[in-house]
Amino acid sequence: MAEEKVTRRNEDLLEVIFEISEEKGYAKSRDIAQALHITPATVTDGFKRLQDAGLVNYEPYGGVTLTDEGRCIAERTIQSHTILRTLLELIGADGTVADHDACIMEHGLSPESYGKLLGVVEFIEECCTDPALKKRFEKIVLKKS
Repeated sequence: MAEEKVTRRNEDLLEVIFEISEEKGYAKSRDIAQALHITPATVTDGFKRLQDAGLVNYEPYGGVTLTDEGRCIAERTIQSHTILRTLLELIGADGTVADHDACIMEHGLSPESYGKLLGVVEFIEECCTDPALKKRFEKIVLKKS
């Protein structure tokens, strides 16, 4: 399975390819290089690795598209990032810090752990609609009086 060959760098590439493709309808190496702050040559090397793993369709000097498996990995990585960032923000982390930390933590998060974290976020959000529970949450977790 290609998923076993996916490194953090490859997940980052897949994620950015997905996001740029959703926005523009296609992804070019210069757009990806700019988004990840790496050289176009590094992006091209990444495209070749991803193509060898069956995760993208790549035409030199052209664009790159995700295969179905590449799209699944990109979507799962984005979902993991989103839930981790949301959890960190709920427990009081600054948005920029939460986004940075989520980017580090998103890689390798198992579907089981993702599901558990999603449940925790849903529980916290639901509890915070009750004023008494919200106050208790803020006192215990956020250390507010």
